[in-house]
Amino acid sequence: MVKHIMERFDSLMPYREAVLIFDGVPWNLPDHDTVNIEDAAGKISACNVFSPVDIPDKNKAAMDGYAVKHLDTVNASDHNPARLDLAGVNMAGGTAGEPLKDGQCREIYTGSIMPEGADAVIKVEKCEQYGDHIYVYSPVMAGENVASIGEDLTRGSTILKDKSIVRPQNISSMTAAGIKSLKVYRNITIGIVNTGMELVTGQINNSTGSLLRSFYRMPFIDTLDGGIADDSIDSIMEKVSNLREKCNIIIATGGSSLGRKDLTTDAISRLGKMLFSGVSIKPGRTIALFNMDNIPVLSVSGLPVAALLSSLIFVNRYVHNAFGIELTERMPAILEERIHNKTGFTTFQAMDTFEKGGELHARPLETTASGRISSLLQGNSFTCIDENLEGIEEGTRIIINIIGDIRWE
Repeated sequence: MVKHIMERFDSLMPYREAVLIFDGVPWNLPDHDTVNIEDAAGKISACNVFSPVDIPDKNKAAMDGYAVKHLDTVNASDHNPARLDLAGVNMAGGTAGEPLKDGQCREIYTGSIMPEGADAVIKVEKCEQYGDHIYVYSPVMAGENVASIGEDLTRGSTILKDKSIVRPQNISSMTAAGIKSLKVYRNITIGIVNTGMELVTGQINNSTGSLLRSFYRMPFIDTLDGGIADDSIDSIMEKVSNLREKCNIIIATGGSSLGRKDLTTDAISRLGKMLFSGVSIKPGRTIALFNMDNIPVLSVSGLPVAALLSSLIFVNRYVHNAFGIELTERMPAILEERIHNKTGFTTFQAMDTFEKGGELHARPLETTASGRISSLLQGNSFTCIDENLEGIEEGTRIIINIIGDIRWE
């Protein structure tokens, strides 16, 4: 059966070979800018960031209570409380005050600087105040309830690694360390050109274009609408050429098929070198890749599901190879129904993934619905089936790529 399939589609390149070709090109990467850290959330960092200071920079109280010398409380108990002289109060935002002498304590609040000589904070509920004296009813250990210098971050510790997505916790840590700006990569720009007279005339609404532009739009990715080309080589060339200086990746949809005149391939071949045309994947086997001045140009099916899944393979490779980042979250799930596969094809199977019994389960959706946008409404993930497999049995634990919301109960 494998031999028959490969003879029928002998023009299709194996998926693994197509990936190797894509990975072997030194594609252009976006440049970088310096931005205010408040504007860096979701961007990709273009440098390592290390803390220039210790945080906290001074020993501070970790809770409300009384700053003490722990040795003054060693023998404290309910029947034999330690009696300490109250020597003032340290407020948050204030100074450390006078050094603490033996037998003294100072009222202190969370975040206040510890007075010199004090090495612990006794909780309010562990003592009582009578006039200018505090009676402590249990001992406290050295360092107890104290945030020590560098306990959170030490000088030189890593806050953010190069080529990482900037998260809110990175911004918070940089703010705490006094860092105000950050070097980040400019957004990857993906240009989308759609082709077909049926789109130009409005006979069909451009759902594939809106799907790709909205799916790829992320904090570190911009999408650019390159317009709709009619069914002519000149129109396709014009639309793609207009994106040459503006984009890091270009995706052209429609106008491609096996076994008939391929307008899109002809047009883009005049603008860049074709690296492959036709890959043994489902859906989207008509995908083609071109190198236009080290900008990847993908020609994909005009059908929405095929356009998304086939382009996502290579857009994700671009981002992964450049920054080590994946566009989809990968998680294990238990297969609810057997998946059938045609050997000789690497299949990207749309799935409905949901929670059951504390684990993720996944159910395959119809595989022949490349043109049905409803299949994306029903599904929220996909899994990859190797070309050598005739299927995957029910109950198998598989890896799914999440592209939608998972229902957790």
